[in-house]
Amino acid sequence: MPGTNIDELAALLRYCEQFSQMMLAKAGEFHPFGAFVNSAGKIEALGAHTGSDNPPDQDVYALLESAVSSMRNDGKLSAYALAANVNIPQSLESHYPDGIRVHVESAGYSRLIYTPYKMLQYGALRRFLGFLPLVEYADAIAVDVPSKVFAS
Repeated sequence: MPGTNIDELAALLRYCEQFSQMMLAKAGEFHPFGAFVNSAGKIEALGAHTGSDNPPDQDVYALLESAVSSMRNDGKLSAYALAANVNIPQSLESHYPDGIRVHVESAGYSRLIYTPYKMLQYGALRRFLGFLPLVEYADAIAVDVPSKVFAS
């Protein structure tokens, strides 16, 4: 399997951020999901279902982590990104308390990227007008973290 390059990691991050932002604009929330670079070097979407109609997001995220770990052990992925809708830790001094968190990981690289956001008031009116944003975003915050799936 070819090694993962920075462009693939950036593409994983972009995919997760864009889908999260689309879901926030449409539904005001999203559940954990992900994407990965397959053995052919292509990005594929990754979702999970626990069997429950309304499972806790932590359960869905844990299932996704388990799936990417198994896929890595089977040589089916070279990198992955998992996205979740989170409360940003106060220690990061975020502009907003809510955020999109994307964990991007490959061999030798593991980082959480938080994108703080605030849902704007009058969502129905903004949606009707079509040109006013529904969500306001602040600058992303990147945090290096220990590898989970690619730990040596």
